[in-house]
Order: sequence, then C-alpha cells, then structure tokens
Amino acid sequence: MYIIFKVAQAELRNLFYSPIAWLLTVVFFVLCAVQFTAPLETFSRIQQIMQESDPDWKGFNSGMSWGVFAGSYGEMVDKLYLFIPLLTMGIINRELQSGSIKLLYSSPIRTRDIVFGKYLALVVFNSILIFFVAIFLTTGYFSIEHAEWKWFLSAMLGIFLLANTYAAIGLFISSLTSYQIVAGIITFVVFFVLYAIQNLWQQYDFVRDLTWFLSLSGRTSNILGGLITTRDVCYFLLIIVLFLAFTLIKLKSTQESKHWRVAFSRYLGCFLVVMALGYLTSRPGLIGYLDITNTQQNTLNPATQEVLKEMDGSPLTVTLYTNLLGKAVRAGFPEHRNKYVWHFWENVIRFYPNIKLKYEYYYDAQDGDSAYLKQFNVKTLDEAAARMAEFFDIRLSLFQKPAEMRKKISLKEENYGLVMQLEYKGRKEFLRTFSDTKVWPDENHISGTIRRLTRDAVPEVLFTTGHYERNPYKGGEREFANHTANIESRGALINKGVNTDTVNLLHQDIPSTTDMLVVADPRSALEPVEQQKILSWLEKGGDAIFYAEPGKQQMLNPILQTLGVTLEDGTIVTPNPHEMPHYFLGIITDTGSNLADEPALYDYRTTRRMKYGIKHMGGGHLNYDTSKGFRIEAILDAEGMKNRWIEKGNLVVDSAAPIYAPQEGDVKKEKYITGVKLSRMVNGQEQRIVVAGDADFMSNRNEHGGPFYNAAYSWALNNEYPVYHNGIYAKDLFLTIGKQTGKALKPVFVYIIPSIILLTGIILLIRRKRK
Repeated sequence: MYIIFKVAQAELRNLFYSPIAWLLTVVFFVLCAVQFTAPLETFSRIQQIMQESDPDWKGFNSGMSWGVFAGSYGEMVDKLYLFIPLLTMGIINRELQSGSIKLLYSSPIRTRDIVFGKYLALVVFNSILIFFVAIFLTTGYFSIEHAEWKWFLSAMLGIFLLANTYAAIGLFISSLTSYQIVAGIITFVVFFVLYAIQNLWQQYDFVRDLTWFLSLSGRTSNILGGLITTRDVCYFLLIIVLFLAFTLIKLKSTQESKHWRVAFSRYLGCFLVVMALGYLTSRPGLIGYLDITNTQQNTLNPATQEVLKEMDGSPLTVTLYTNLLGKAVRAGFPEHRNKYVWHFWENVIRFYPNIKLKYEYYYDAQDGDSAYLKQFNVKTLDEAAARMAEFFDIRLSLFQKPAEMRKKISLKEENYGLVMQLEYKGRKEFLRTFSDTKVWPDENHISGTIRRLTRDAVPEVLFTTGHYERNPYKGGEREFANHTANIESRGALINKGVNTDTVNLLHQDIPSTTDMLVVADPRSALEPVEQQKILSWLEKGGDAIFYAEPGKQQMLNPILQTLGVTLEDGTIVTPNPHEMPHYFLGIITDTGSNLADEPALYDYRTTRRMKYGIKHMGGGHLNYDTSKGFRIEAILDAEGMKNRWIEKGNLVVDSAAPIYAPQEGDVKKEKYITGVKLSRMVNGQEQRIVVAGDADFMSNRNEHGGPFYNAAYSWALNNEYPVYHNGIYAKDLFLTIGKQTGKALKPVFVYIIPSIILLTGIILLIRRKRK
C-alpha cells in the first residue's frame, strides 16, 4: 500500500508540473461556473421583480434546486469525456516511450502497484474536479431556500463515478501504445463506442443485453436525478475493475514470453466474470434503490404502491402484443425492449419483483379495413406487412400471421393496437398504450388494471339512453366517449379501472351491480316509468350524476326537484365581441376542488396559486334548498358581473348580441351556480349525487371537463377510482439571494477564481522550471 501511495504521489507531481492539468482544471471550473451562474442570475432577477410586483407571490412553479443545477449536471456529464483522455493519454505510455517502465519492472515494485498507484493519482485529480463542483453546490445550498442537499450529494457521486470510469478506461488505452496522441484518439473513440453501442444490434436478444450492460449512455441519469441504485453503482465499479484488470494483464503480458492465447484467456476470463456479476446485480429483486429527493420523484406513488400490495406475491405475467400494422408499433419492437423494461416497468418491478414479461409479434387489421392495402398498393395483408417490415427494416419472420395469432387471442376489441395483457391467478385484463408521444400508460392506468385483477367487482357506471342523451360510446362533439369508454383515450374511465354501460329504462331495470347512474342531458321527456325507476334508485341511496342543459329544464326538473334542486329557466350569457354570448368561464369552488385528487384540483388545494376554471358552452343556474334532507354545496360557479345575466327569452347565439332586458324577465345575480354536490346518509352509507347545469363542459369537444375531468365520477365512487398519483410538491421555490447578489456571483466564479487558479499554476510551473 505504501508503494501505491508513492507511485500516486509521483504521478500527481508529474500531472501538476505539466500545463495540461492546470489548463484542464481552469477550463472545467469556468465551464461549471458559466452553467451555474447563468440560471442563478436569471432566477434571482425574476424573483426580485415578481416579489416587488406581488408581495403575495407564491414562488416558482418548480423546485429551484432542479432549476439551477439540472442543466449544469447535464453539461458536466456531457463534457467530462473531453477532459479525461487528455490526462490519461500519457499516464503509462510515457513510461513506455521513455523506457522508464523497464526500470520499474526491475525494481521491487509489483505491476499492480504501478497500475493502482497511477489510477489513484487520477482518482485524486478527479476528486479535485468534484471539489470544484462541491463549491458550486455549496453556494447553491445557501442561495436556495430548502435546497435539496441530499440530491446535490447524489449528483456529486454520479459525476465522480463517471469520471473514475473514464479514468480506468483511459489508463488501459494508455498501456496499449507508446504514442500519447494515438492513445488520446483511441480513448475518444472508445468513449464514443461505449455511448453508441446501446443503439447497435438491439434486435438480437443476446447482443441487446450485452450492449445494454456495456453502454455508458444514460448510466448517470438515475444518480443525477436523485435515485441511487445498486445496479448503477455496481456497473461503474465493475467497469472500473474490468479495465484495471485489462491494464494489469497488458502490462503483465509484456513481461512474459507466453503465447498470445494466455493473455487472451485472461482478458476473456475477466470479461466473463464482470458480465456475470453485472447480470446478477441487475436482476429484479436484487437491486437496491434509494430515492433521496424530497419529492420522491423517482419512486412509484404511494397510492400505486398500495394497489400493488393487493396482490399476494403470485406471478404477474405481462404479455406485450405488437402489431406490425398497428399504432405506435415502433415502441414495441425488440430494439426498444430495454427501454420498455427499464424505463416503464422498472418502477413497478421495484415494488413487485414477481413480474414475468413476455412478447408476441404479429400483423393484423380489422376485417374490411383496406387502408394498408391502398397505402402500399397491394392486394393482400401479407404483402402490406412485407412492405411495412421493409419500411422499418425488421425481419418479417418475427411476426405471426393473422390466422395464427387469432388462434391464440382475439385483439379485435383492442383495435389490434400495441397493448399489454396482464394475467394474475388466471384472470386477464388489458393495459393499453396510447397514440401520443408518451405512448406508455400512466400509473393510474396500471393501478386501475391491477385492481381489475385483484378485486371481485369492477365499478359500473350506467348511462341512461333512449332520449338522445350524451353517449359514453360515441365520439361526436357533444358525446362523452373520451372520458368514459374510449379505449384510445388516456383519460377514459375504462382505462382507469371503471366500466361504463348504457341502460334504456323504458325497457330495462337498473341492475343491482350498478355503482352509479348518469343521466346526461336527455333531449326528450322521460316517461313516467323511467322517472319512477330513477327516483326509486335515489330513494334507495344510489349515487348519481345529472347533466342538465338550459332550454331543456323540463326534462330533468321533475326529478331534481325531489332532491331540492331546480334548474332555473334561461341561459347564462356573457356577451363579448370575441365569442358567442353563452360561452363563459366557470370557476371550480373550494368545495369542488375537494371532490377528488384530479391533478389541477390537487394543485390548487396544495399551492393555492390559482383557481381553475371550466369552459361553459351554455349553462343554467341551479337553485337549491336543503328541505329534502340533503347537504348541498356549490362545486361550480361564476361570479356576477356587469355584462352577465340569465337570459330568459329566446337566445339566438349566432345573431346580434343579446341585450339585458329585466322587463322580459332577465335576471342578474351576485353568483351563478352551475354545479352542486348533494350528500346524505341512507342505511348507514353516504349517498353522493352531483348535478350540473351544463353538459357541454364534459363533452369531447370541450376537453371533457378540462381541470375538472373525472372529479365528479371519482367522488360518486367514494374516491376509490381512479387511483390518482399526484406527487409531493417541491419546497425549494424561493432563492435567498437578490438580483445584485446573483449578478455579483458571475464575475467571482467565471473570472476571479479561475484567474487565481491559473495564476497559481503559472507560478508553480515557472518556479519548477527555474529549479
């Protein structure tokens, strides 16, 4: 050990007695300083302006620790590979070129002392670079209120491991040639290959796993993001050990006159051992995780974790079906399998390791669908698949033919898209992907699907039909499919574990399995028998949602009045020169924001930054009283204003703007109620009912409720569905420094300190030369 330290000391002396080390140190410091001071100066200026403009300013929308340093970390990692080869290119071949290596071999110094000593010197130099990073992080810690110091330490660890990995690789390359420039170039090439190899030959199973392990690309992303895993730490340590072993083998082989097969077998043996250890340390169930962020942004939401606990540890089999002729097909190709496993499923596997992933590839289309035949100008589906395989440069033999696949499973109802089937204890459910840029489902979709597998009953939302009501299956502008039964919609209830269906009350009774009844804007009067069935459902304590529309008050008022609610005659109007008069912005009340954990509602409750609004396209005012035994509270309203009133007359929206005429019955109010919730206890259980004076705000055309979205359904389902996955909000929303301090930091870090470092190096080198 003493010899190792002496070698390291001598190597450090050589490093700092050369201008390269000092130049790299200064350049690295300036690079970090620019990346650190630029956002800090910008944010400090913005904060001071906002605080001067608004004393009640709530701070930035996201954490400042991330805002200030995320870009800095990325730049450090992206540029680090430029520095290390310049340090390592001469660390061993300098001895080879000068012949001093022979003196070392003849001295009582072992080969491993030489290798470990020189590597230790590089580690010390990297520690100096990390110390510079620590200076900026310390400054950030005192400049940011509630700064995430644990995340700072994690980032330093990631950069340190990466730098030392680079150093080990460079050390080995330096032992291969006696020419420093050649060693530097080869080191750059090796770094490039280790980054690019992740995207090479990914369609082959064995090669894909091998290149994924060897690739340096993205290895620091988890650690830089605040998630330390044993897999990533072991990866860096194993790569370091591998290249140090390679260096030992290389230097040892130069001292021996053995056949080249001996050295090759040593290289191969080390490589296989490291690969085996890498495989073991990356197996599900053997990986340790530590999320050190304050917001736990790298960890599965606690609500989703609770859903996973509903499974008892039995195997969960996930089969990914990829249709060559389907949507988002590329995401399911073998070349993207590691991204599918490690970017999508890893967080779930972390908390439920007993997951088995399977893959099926096929091509098929709906019967009678000739779109692909026309697109490729072919006559058969087989020919279309061949063209598509050629387009994607993938083997057609990988994909099963339609007849073969249909014998295994019917995917017709899934539109033959990219879909996963989850199987647990013999029960099977589909987990769908979507045709957006994200493709893969969210946590609430995973939770909803797993609950379908673990629970005896699935919530059933029943929509009445027979009077031209809004339909949960149709995709028209006024319909409700996108938030209910459209399997291709990310926000649909069906994808979150809730079933929807329709019932014609004129011919059918409400099934006992119904969890909620929805009456959505009937356009013709309900028959007495239908009204009676609805009233009977309500009397028994059934939950319900009523969507009414102005101009059709008579359709639902007979039922609503039994609850203590009446939709007042007339339409709320707000004339303005830019929009039709019946369009206006409603506000979700504090009570409405507490209905459910929809992201926007949760955001308002947590931050109180702003109230969210919904767009009404014709709404009616709701009057209510509590004489019927219900507790009634407003959940949607609109403030009274000079140019807003209830138009009692015949409203023509595409003609001249309406004029307020109180003599004709027009009414102005201080507040217009467009949505209420009702609750009471029936047979020991709380009955929940929602009434809205507008149905259009939930339509496909109107973004299906906007920030309100599924809140009414969630509340009426006792907030068990959907399973929301809102995260913890950041606390580091303020800086502790002002504009002037932020501005002053730039010259200090970018000019003054680097100048001091450079001057120190110059003085040291001049004094060394004189001696």
